[in-house]
Amino acid sequence: MIWSRLDIIFVVFIVSWLSGSISLIFDKKSAFLKKYSSIIPALANVSLILFISVLWTQLERPPIKTMAETRLWYAMFVSLITWIIYLRTKVKTLYFLGFIMSSVFITVDLIHPEYQSKNLMPALQSPWFIPHVVIYMIAYAVLAAACLTAVTGLVNTKRTGIADSKNIDLSMKLVYPGFGLLSTGMVLGAVWAKIAWGNYWTWDPKETWALLTWLFYLICIHLHFSFPKKHKLLLILLAFSFIVLIITWLGIRYLPGGMSGMHVYGQ
Repeated sequence: MIWSRLDIIFVVFIVSWLSGSISLIFDKKSAFLKKYSSIIPALANVSLILFISVLWTQLERPPIKTMAETRLWYAMFVSLITWIIYLRTKVKTLYFLGFIMSSVFITVDLIHPEYQSKNLMPALQSPWFIPHVVIYMIAYAVLAAACLTAVTGLVNTKRTGIADSKNIDLSMKLVYPGFGLLSTGMVLGAVWAKIAWGNYWTWDPKETWALLTWLFYLICIHLHFSFPKKHKLLLILLAFSFIVLIITWLGIRYLPGGMSGMHVYGQ
């Protein structure tokens, strides 16, 4: 099974992403490195898509049941979005940080691959399961890019003493589609919950933190509209909102009562 070759496959992904992003430092001195920095990570992205497709076939179910499997999707979407944004903006810092983030999540999967079973509990066999999780993973990846851009903007603002309007604009351009996807994923989850458990919303820890994440990004949007000159506050809030998002996705299990909700199967 392809999962048994995890160590070799994932190391290739990590080396490709990191070497591709690091080569940007020297790309002005070498035409080869300039091509390498964009082509090699792109090939790694395509390979990861193929890996997930093969895993899907071998498991005979969508590989989005365990936390390790969702980390795979997240790493894939972060790397794809990082590559696409770089082609459009040529922002090297985001390119480097984005592939660092993808590499971190792949490394965690190397350390904690989690057992991959073919069985799905009845609730997870719903047709709403796949779009709900995949849309959330795309939203998380887009908002991760917004966070990395915001952090870069904060560093530049502190270093120069002048608001980094370029990174502020890019962050918000990412927040809007990310927030739309976040909203869509929440609505799909509510519909799925109604069909599977009879209630649209149960206020379990995962749902509560998902709503909290949604509200934080809504505040970011309102701050951007209502107080456009509050640059530093907006950048800080964007970075903090992503921390709330990570708690929602990965940190619930470590909170009191986190393992008592209806989303325990995803932990």
